[in-house]
Amino acid sequence: MMTKAVEEECINSKIGTWKEGAAAEKVREAHRRVMVANHPDAGGSHYLASKINEAKDVMLGKTKNTGSAF
Repeated sequence: MMTKAVEEECINSKIGTWKEGAAAEKVREAHRRVMVANHPDAGGSHYLASKINEAKDVMLGKTKNTGSAF
């Protein structure tokens, strides 16, 4: 199981560190690039894909903080 620090490092190394208010288009571009490389249908991890999606939603302000099961 991945620790929180390792998880954040993986995501940050793939997408880069984003400041609040990052341009939505840049977030979407980065999300697509990372998902192409990590999608479960292409042999990637379901867990990492869900975290990548969650990070995108947070950066775009589309999350309700429902308490992810992951």
